[in-house]
Amino acid sequence: MKNSSLGEIIDKYDIVIRLNNAPVHNFEKDVGSKTTLRLFYPESAHFDLQLDNNPETLMVMVPFKGPDLKWLKSILNDEKRIKTGFWRRPPLIWKVKPQNIRVLNPHFMNVAASKLLTRSDKTKKISIKPTTGLMAISFAIHFCDLVHIAGFGYPAPSNKTHLIHYYDKKTIKHMAVSVYLYLIIETNLIDKPSVCPVR
Repeated sequence: MKNSSLGEIIDKYDIVIRLNNAPVHNFEKDVGSKTTLRLFYPESAHFDLQLDNNPETLMVMVPFKGPDLKWLKSILNDEKRIKTGFWRRPPLIWKVKPQNIRVLNPHFMNVAASKLLTRSDKTKKISIKPTTGLMAISFAIHFCDLVHIAGFGYPAPSNKTHLIHYYDKKTIKHMAVSVYLYLIIETNLIDKPSVCPVR
């Protein structure tokens, strides 16, 4: 996405779904400024609620595990914060309007894992866990007539200098091998969407 100058085009879409903590502020020229939905999990909720979203943006939590829902409940009810069960500490203060919060139906995770990924993974040697990105695609193709994606794809394992995201300095060497295997499977799936109908 970096230096793509796609921002104006992205903002023309009816619905713009953003993922995790991907920022908008200071990147508008390349990624646009419109955010209709933002899919996230607690560990990726480290984004600026005002600068990186619009006032009407729906924050859609993707629950991967039990502590995720407990974290959201503690945030919304201003209860004692849940601090264990996370690979990275989620925000302890998160001033979001409760009416802007949604929880993604587990059906979309099931579709992404059992219908999309199992059709594209011929090895069956690893337990496949869909990324937030693939779940966003799974969600979108259920409700939208046409889905365009931007910013997906990862460099080859041999390319140690190419950045993974437009907003930080992380490269492939920062990624666990098992995670990269998931991403390769997803990349192959996205490159050949006709092999995995889900409707």
